[in-house]
Amino acid sequence: MTKKRFANIASRKRLAYGALTIIVLFILGAHAVLRQFSVGGTKDFHYFYHAARAMWNGSDIYAAASGHYIYPPFLAFVLQPLALMPEHMAAIIWIVLSGVFVFAAALIAANEAARCWLRTGAENDPSIPWLIAAIATLLIADKIHASFILGQTDCLMLLGFACILTWMQRKPLLAGAIVGATASIKYLSLIFVPYFLIKKNFRAAFGSIVAFSFFMALPAIQIGFARAARYTAIEFRGLGRMMGIIEAPKTAKILKVGMDRSVSITSSMFRVTRSNGLPDLLAAILLLCVFVAVIAAIVFMCRRNGVPIFRPEKNDLLATNAVTSLEGTVLIFLALAFSPQTTARHMALLLLINTVAIAVFLVQDARTSRVLLIVAAALQVAVLSLSFRAIVAWRAVGGASWCALGLVLAIVWSGSRAISVNCRHRGEGNDRF
Repeated sequence: MTKKRFANIASRKRLAYGALTIIVLFILGAHAVLRQFSVGGTKDFHYFYHAARAMWNGSDIYAAASGHYIYPPFLAFVLQPLALMPEHMAAIIWIVLSGVFVFAAALIAANEAARCWLRTGAENDPSIPWLIAAIATLLIADKIHASFILGQTDCLMLLGFACILTWMQRKPLLAGAIVGATASIKYLSLIFVPYFLIKKNFRAAFGSIVAFSFFMALPAIQIGFARAARYTAIEFRGLGRMMGIIEAPKTAKILKVGMDRSVSITSSMFRVTRSNGLPDLLAAILLLCVFVAVIAAIVFMCRRNGVPIFRPEKNDLLATNAVTSLEGTVLIFLALAFSPQTTARHMALLLLINTVAIAVFLVQDARTSRVLLIVAAALQVAVLSLSFRAIVAWRAVGGASWCALGLVLAIVWSGSRAISVNCRHRGEGNDRF
């Protein structure tokens, strides 16, 4: 096959995979738009919209949404352009933007996964990242659909996390800026700050802290520092109330850590102890034990295969990109599974983990590792699609988070083995990454 013909085939495949991803997102978005008119209402977007209007009009963003707006002021600040149009039109535009953000996140994450794990293959066949993006989107389509219907902000977190994972090695200050911006919407991305410190990526850590402070303070330019400080106090009181640390008025109606819709390991621990009349301290201790056990299992798997993980990078480290990809996968899982409140739709972030799973699958020669990845991914899809509607008890113990843990452990085990094999091949002059 000539080089020109191969390039033409790769171009057609790339177009087909891209079209498939766009069609899936279009169907999900179109159904969300039709649902608005058939059922009525704009769901959670209604609260974002009214908070943004209140920001524009100089009134209280939390009172305007009857306390249902529970985010920092920065989100209302950036959504103000949508508040200048009718609510339904703004909601439709937000769904379209969400679809664009998800598509961009899937492609950015897929390109990064291919660069880390399939460097030679991706160079020879540029359609591979598009294939990874399409499969990863299909695997998590149900949760993307839920985010579209609710008009939620998961699309922003997806895009933010994808950019952080892509730039944290090559453009640390830019990655830090994205950490700060996304954390000003949801605090989830702050998990990268201790990671940057562990990796001695001080520029990224510094950029994260400065950017977070900047974006949190940015609305003060419009609303004044006094009101911005009051909003900050409302946020922290809400977080304290969520954890049961303080009794605070429900100015921002942040639900408690044990809320029944949360599928995180954290929430499940607090639900179990509180339902049995046990103190929260016991839940915190159990949670710490589970966290340590998870990290220990991941480190053990990697070290057994001769792969250092969560250590400062060294110039002579083989397959550095692949190791960083594994670390990013673990960080996303930890942010989801150990968050005080992770509902089913938040699992849309698993799209990023799926891109790594697919790349690790494609680089594998070991049949056992491939089967393990397929089983773990299939279980994840089945649990996310069925458990929350049919099996209340499974949700109560955080079943989705435990299945996500199974997928992450499968990725870490298979990925570290692939890195180990590549190191041996590199010693023989046959580098696969």
